[in-house]
Amino acid sequence: MTHAVFFDIGNTLVAKKEWLPGSQQLITNLKQHGIAVGLISNTGELTRDELAELLPANFDFADFNEDLVFLSSEVGVAKPELGIFLMAVQHANHSPWQTIFVGESLTECLAAQAAGMHAARVANYEVDFAELGKLLVKKN
Repeated sequence: MTHAVFFDIGNTLVAKKEWLPGSQQLITNLKQHGIAVGLISNTGELTRDELAELLPANFDFADFNEDLVFLSSEVGVAKPELGIFLMAVQHANHSPWQTIFVGESLTECLAAQAAGMHAARVANYEVDFAELGKLLVKKN
C-alpha cells in the first residue's frame, strides 16, 4: 500500500513552463484516493517565488502536502544525496516502502531506492503517468 508519492518537478511534472501530459491528472487521482503527494526537487538557490516564475501559471505548491515539499534550496541537500530522500520518508510518517519517488533521472530513482523508497522513472509521460495511477490506486 502506497501512502505518499513524491515527484520531481522539472522534466517530470513540468517542462518549459508547461505541465507534462498526464501529470496533473495523476496528482488529482492520487489525492482523490487519499494518497499524499509531495515534491523532492533540486532548485539551486531559487526561492519559491523565483521558482514559481519558471513553472506553469497554474502550478500551486498548495496542491501538495505542505509538510511533504522538499526543495533543495530550502532543505540544504540535493538529489541524488540520500539525505533529501530520508527527510521525505521521515516526514511522510510511513515506512519507506510505503512511499514512492517519481522522476525522470535513473540516478535519482536509484538514490530513492537506496533510501528504501519505491521509485518510478518516467519517460513516456502520458502513458507512464496513466499506468502509474492505475497501479497506485489499485494497491490502495
